[in-house]
Amino acid sequence: MNKTKIAISGIGAVGGYYGGLLAARYKDTEGIDIYFISRGENLKEIRKNGIEIKNTFLTIKARPTLATDNPAEIGPVDYLFCCTKSYDLEENIAQLAPVIGPNTVIIPLLNGADIAERIQQLLPNNEIWKGCVYIGSRLVKPGKVEKFTIKDRMVFGSKDTSTSTGNSRTTPTKRQKELQEILANARISTTIPDDIDMEIWKKFFMISTAATITSYFNETISEAINNHIDLFITLGYELKSVAVAKGIPLPEDQIFSAIDAQKIMPNNSTTSMHSDFQKGHRTEVETLTGYVVRAAQELGIEVPTYQFMYKGLTEFPYPAAN
Repeated sequence: MNKTKIAISGIGAVGGYYGGLLAARYKDTEGIDIYFISRGENLKEIRKNGIEIKNTFLTIKARPTLATDNPAEIGPVDYLFCCTKSYDLEENIAQLAPVIGPNTVIIPLLNGADIAERIQQLLPNNEIWKGCVYIGSRLVKPGKVEKFTIKDRMVFGSKDTSTSTGNSRTTPTKRQKELQEILANARISTTIPDDIDMEIWKKFFMISTAATITSYFNETISEAINNHIDLFITLGYELKSVAVAKGIPLPEDQIFSAIDAQKIMPNNSTTSMHSDFQKGHRTEVETLTGYVVRAAQELGIEVPTYQFMYKGLTEFPYPAAN
């Protein structure tokens, strides 16, 4: 019997939560092995005590088949979930070479509009699916992840799946259905949409505008909405113009629905990019803000608000607006 091997790279808020659910479900299953690729104190804690994930209803403790910082100990896998920050993408993919065989499918769950394309350039012969998640979770300390939203959802798919005759709707492949069933058995809600590019851009729309404005003004999401709603809306119009030029027909109400979604976030919530700026860590500014500026330049579109904030976030001491 051939085992299905699944590896999760980056055991943080996203990778830790979904990896923990998979490890808990398949700990006594002979046909599926779950591997964690992590590092530092997080890896030490997982090796010692396993991973703990907590949501509104329960706390689960689990151990993967193996937790390691050396992918060579795992070997080629069937499915690889990439859950690191986007600024580590190229370096991370290079380090993951030992787990990437000719039949390995890579599913990135990173923030960004062009993540799958960047990976495909690095791995032209592998199958790369686009993916994103809707979840509110955090790594509260090494080996412990808490989800603070009631619902969560994972979306994945690809544009090169088989198509139904006469229209542009995509049909999930056999492997996509197989992975969806594996995830469903671990109580992970997934969707394989008709238009994965649309889903990626809807998520990017929410993240890019919020991350840019909270980071620039060094404010929480609610503060940015209350103090700078006009600029929040302007960012939305600029980003939508880029999406339309790229052939992504976002919904008519995308700008305001994205802001409305931010309004229901818990009090004092902010974006991960803003948090990274505050801590002096590396940030995803090139992926979430700089990407929009560069894409607009290539398309001949004006995005002055994005350009202004991008310049402030990259050329001046943080916080740029103070």
